[in-house]
Amino acid sequence: MGTGSTGQTRKPNPKNKALLSCVCVALLTVLVAVQGMAANDGPPNSSSRARAVAQPAVANPSNAESECPLLPGCPSGPSIPVPPTTNRPADPKVPLPVVNENSVSEGTGKYRGMVFIPSGTFDMGSADGQGRPDEHPIHRVYLKDFYIGKNEVTVKEFCEFLNAQGESSRDGLPRVRLDHPDCPLVKKTGNFFQPKPDYADRPMICVSWNGANDYAQWAGGRLPTAAEWEKAALLTTPYPPSDFLTLLPREGSVVVQIADPGIRGMTGMVGNVWEWCSDWYAADYYEQSPSSSPLGPSLGQEKEIRGGSWTSPEASKRLRNRHSASPRGYFRTVGFRIVKD
Repeated sequence: MGTGSTGQTRKPNPKNKALLSCVCVALLTVLVAVQGMAANDGPPNSSSRARAVAQPAVANPSNAESECPLLPGCPSGPSIPVPPTTNRPADPKVPLPVVNENSVSEGTGKYRGMVFIPSGTFDMGSADGQGRPDEHPIHRVYLKDFYIGKNEVTVKEFCEFLNAQGESSRDGLPRVRLDHPDCPLVKKTGNFFQPKPDYADRPMICVSWNGANDYAQWAGGRLPTAAEWEKAALLTTPYPPSDFLTLLPREGSVVVQIADPGIRGMTGMVGNVWEWCSDWYAADYYEQSPSSSPLGPSLGQEKEIRGGSWTSPEASKRLRNRHSASPRGYFRTVGFRIVKD
């Protein structure tokens, strides 16, 4: 405290103290709001149920909406994926994958509608200074060749499966959350399933991991491992060297054939809907991952999902980004595609 011209000590102004208190409260309020938005991994106006972590499905749920939230909660680590830094260059020792139409080919016969991914090694994960903690360390992985679907499985295709195999999964739970208003299909008289109007060619959502896995096996394939998904995405989806995609915002998923395009007809590997993988999720898995055909942890509580969705922040729409969700959960932004050996 200073002194005036009279030499007397000035007393604090009560109005200044009150103003300072208001500023502190306002800053605290903004901080809490920002943290709440960050935990949501969705648009700022998403409802509170979008932030809920998926819970195992239960019979006769009292709140159907809670059983099919907008998207799963974030795994361990930062509340939202950390975007690649702009002030630190990528490790020059890590070669950037080259998207080249000559490196992949289109399938025929039973592989029609799929793209062939050749055997070989690739660098999985993010380099120092880029990505989330669970994307480290970057490591070289060898994979055998495989085929991956050009598009996400559509509502029409999933209806054909339900009409042939029924509604219940092997665990006795529904394969799809039919009672949610955002479910893209309906059940008619006689246990006949059909897409809602204008949803036939959109990605199947509100489907559990078990339902997706059942479909993949019925179709003669399986769900991709996280390593297969990442390699296929890197080889078929053009993106800037920073592995950071900027997509135009929209109000929902789009028809799979026009989702974010890649080469050889590949679409939607990023930004349409998240996609189920076969792996269990563990934040530290890359520290112990085998160098050949990794399958993920032997046990876990959540399954890995990849690709980001139309609701995700830009930091989630990256080819190397990892996320997870309960295999018994049903989500409005999680779909899947299949692979075949």
